[in-house]
Amino acid sequence: MKLVIFDVDGTLTQTNAVDGICFVQALADAHSITEINTNWIDYRYVTDSGIMFEIFRERFGRPPDDAELRSYKSCLLNLLETHWNKDSSLFAEISGASCALTRLTQETGWAVALATGC
Repeated sequence: MKLVIFDVDGTLTQTNAVDGICFVQALADAHSITEINTNWIDYRYVTDSGIMFEIFRERFGRPPDDAELRSYKSCLLNLLETHWNKDSSLFAEISGASCALTRLTQETGWAVALATGC
């Protein structure tokens, strides 16, 4: 069996912009963290959780606890849903992504997995 793994943001969907907006807003809404560096490649681990952990260490000298993670995730999901309801075009497919996924799932000997740093 062969496995192909696709990232979501920027590979299957054009969601990098809305993800960044919602990430920043969720930190502000859930934890009053504002004025963060949004040049994501400056962070050691370029995933939402990796960036959040780094920001928490910088601001508070510790990683976020479980309750803080839940609060952030809940806020992020609500913001993403709100943006989806206002303008679903912010979540557009990368041209050809669904065709590629469909074809791969129909091929014998191939498995498909999705990954995201969000």
